[in-house]
Amino acid sequence: MKETCYFTTTIQAGNRLEIDLPNFSIGQTVEVIIITETPNVDPQPIDRSAFLKLPIADRHRILEQQAEAALPHYQQDTEWQEWLNVDIAEIHA
Repeated sequence: MKETCYFTTTIQAGNRLEIDLPNFSIGQTVEVIIITETPNVDPQPIDRSAFLKLPIADRHRILEQQAEAALPHYQQDTEWQEWLNVDIAEIHA
């Protein structure tokens, strides 16, 4: 089983990262995941036919960026979740 610890730190001179881990053993292997804030960039609209002509890797990258940009909205505004379990028959009744 993997245990998760959460730390916040800053990048040091020389682009180095320092984390003090007093509860770990010397030589112990750990996984490090780095999550950074991405600057808010206004998305450029793209023509659908031009989008479909892009290589699949580029399309995935663009869709991933758009999903990450939309995530804070859906985390803060949870009203959309009320519609997940709506019975359509109730709406038309």
